Amino acid sequence: MDAKELQKWQREKAKELFDYSHTLLEAAKKLSEHHMAEMEWGMKNALESAKSAAKNDLAKLKDLQEEAAKEAAKRAATYQKKVKSVLKDLGDSAADETEKHLEKVRASLVTWLEDAENKMPAHAEKLSKVVHEMSTTGQKMFKEGRRIVNEVADTAEKNIDEMVKKSSGSKKKSD
Repeated sequence: MDAKELQKWQREKAKELFDYSHTLLEAAKKLSEHHMAEMEWGMKNALESAKSAAKNDLAKLKDLQEEAAKEAAKRAATYQKKVKSVLKDLGDSAADETEKHLEKVRASLVTWLEDAENKMPAHAEKLSKVVHEMSTTGQKMFKEGRRIVNEVADTAEKNIDEMVKKSSGSKKKSD
C-alpha cells in the first residue's frame, strides 16, 4: 500500500468513525428524550401526591398512588420498547458495518490468494479453496449469530411482556 492509498484509506476510516459518532449521538439523543419524558411524568406524579398528602386527603392520595402504579407499568413497557428500538437500530447498523468490513477482508484475502496462486504453483489451488471456504463459512456464521441474537432478544422481550401482563392481571384480581 503506497502513501496515497494509505491516505485514502485513512480518510475513509475517519469518515466512517465520524458518521458512526453521529449515529451514536443520535441514539443518545433519542434515549435522553425518552428518559426526560419519564422524569417529567414522575415529577408531575410526585407533585400531585405531595399536594394530596399536604391536604391530608388520604383517599385521593391512595387513588393517585394506584393510578400512578398502573400508569408506571404501562409507561415502563412503552419506555422499554422505545429503548429496545433505538438499541436494535444501533445494533443493526453496527452489524451491517461489521459485515461490510468482513466482506472487504474476505475479498482482499481472495484477491491475495489468486495472486499467490500465480506465484506458488504447487498446492496453491488447494490452499486457495480452503481459505475461501473458511472465509465464506465465517461470513455465514456471523449472519447466523446475528439472527440468533435478534431471536433471543425478541424472546426475552416477549417473556418480559408476559410477566408484566401477569403481574398487572394479578393486581386487578386483588382489587
